Amino acid sequence: MAPALDPGDWLFLDPTSSRWPRRGSIVVFREPDSGVLAIKRMAARPGDRVRISAGILHLAPDEAWLLGDNLTVSIDSRSYGPVTLEALVGRAWFRYAPVRRIGQIRT
Repeated sequence: MAPALDPGDWLFLDPTSSRWPRRGSIVVFREPDSGVLAIKRMAARPGDRVRISAGILHLAPDEAWLLGDNLTVSIDSRSYGPVTLEALVGRAWFRYAPVRRIGQIRT
């Protein structure tokens, strides 16, 4: 899958939790170990099942599985495991810069 965002994109975030997390949404979150802000795609929601190398992982009611769009090089939930909903900052929904790329972000 081609990355939905490019370096230099400026985004509006929706910080409310009533409309997200939804599978396919692009979310900003704090990485589990470092607390650094990162952007990934929601691959599985709370309560979903995820197939991993060790079998099937059942996400808790407060966990999400996040993946990067460039799976071959992305550091994501495959590396650090499920992310708590508390770590989610917002859902990226609109790109407002650069001018040539203004518009709603596709999920």
